Amino acid sequence: MVQDGVKGGPACAPVYPMRHEFSNTSRLSMGLITASPLQGWFVVIAGWYPHAGQRAFLEARAPIRVLACGRRWGKTEVVAVEIARTLLEPVPRMVLLVAPSQDQALIPFERVAGLLRQAGQSPAIRRTPAPVLTLGQSRLWARSAVRGGIFLRGRKAHLIVVDEAAYLPEAIVTEVLMPMLSDTGGRLALVSTPRGKNYFYRLYLEGQQGNERIWSLRCPSWQNPLLSPRMLMMQAQLMSERQFQVEYGAAFLDEAGQLFRTEWVDRALLMRLEPEGLIVAGIDWARYRDWTAVAILQGTQEAARLLAVHRWQGLAWTEQIETLKHWLEQHAVQRVLCDRTGIGDPLVEALQNAIAIPTEGLNFTRALKQNLVEGLALMLEQGRLQLLPDMELLQELYHFEVSATPAGVRFGAERGFHDDMVIALALAVRALPPAPTDPIRTSGRGRF
Repeated sequence: MVQDGVKGGPACAPVYPMRHEFSNTSRLSMGLITASPLQGWFVVIAGWYPHAGQRAFLEARAPIRVLACGRRWGKTEVVAVEIARTLLEPVPRMVLLVAPSQDQALIPFERVAGLLRQAGQSPAIRRTPAPVLTLGQSRLWARSAVRGGIFLRGRKAHLIVVDEAAYLPEAIVTEVLMPMLSDTGGRLALVSTPRGKNYFYRLYLEGQQGNERIWSLRCPSWQNPLLSPRMLMMQAQLMSERQFQVEYGAAFLDEAGQLFRTEWVDRALLMRLEPEGLIVAGIDWARYRDWTAVAILQGTQEAARLLAVHRWQGLAWTEQIETLKHWLEQHAVQRVLCDRTGIGDPLVEALQNAIAIPTEGLNFTRALKQNLVEGLALMLEQGRLQLLPDMELLQELYHFEVSATPAGVRFGAERGFHDDMVIALALAVRALPPAPTDPIRTSGRGRF
């Protein structure tokens, strides 16, 4: 039986939200980043104190590190510190920071810049067309894994850090990122909240089972001594038990009840379709409790790609109409399909008056929702839909489940999560035209 912990060290605590494995007494007392295991020198950054799990990650010597952690554990901090100390080494270092989306990559990128300034450095930062930080002859690039990692190729690196690595397809890590380290003998750090039992889980197990090239650790959120037990208890009450174990317990759980299988979604992220066809949009309305979401596709029912997906919350209805008008016109949308149930009815009319695009509404029923999401699932299963690595969308797809209730089968997000982007995407799939068919010839060459 494999224990969850550091290879060769104590096992992590059982999944229980109020237990703190790491106390404040385990922090470094001098306010410094740990010694670089490769160089044996210290980098002082005042005011930053790693807890025991962060320190274990920073001290690990293996070429590949796999860190599975819950929300608010402190992964952004430890990732930024690892990058900062690499850039501060006395020899030039090339560092690549990768995340499913550019917005996600920018979070630790900005933290790195802040830590370097705290250390008395003056890094030069270029933000367009993509973020690059320069410190002397060392560089940090922040990139997304969009379009199968096509924009990541052609570099070499001494350190690659992948944030939310479980949400990247395996092929990007093994075929695009790992070869970048071959010339330099560099190191790879995969840091993420778990997402089922995919490649991230397999690498984690290899670290636990004695592979000397892989270090791995699973750290539930409550091992962060700064995290409030009251907040954790509140989250435990708001979420399903399964979801709490994944998001805060960093548990690798089977995909019980999951409609959109992880391998379907990973394949959709790697696809590079260039379909011709209608540009369509699906819209799911909300204001306060949920999100208004829009998904824009191009293609047909035979093959389509996601051009854009977006959601927002709390805007007045007039602002939402203006926001949607901007998105639809920016992407030259030719057909729109909306949810017109309840509040959606007057909003569909308002949108019809605001844009010169054919716009229709559907009244949702249990049967219609099932039909919509099954249509989306079928396109993903059959490899006919290309997705973008949008973190919110990927999380919604992962947490969308099928469950039995006394009233029948329920299709929707797990408790504590949303499904607005999924529904918008399903509406956009419904709006796609059927695949064109060749006309049947009655005479001549090529006759049917």
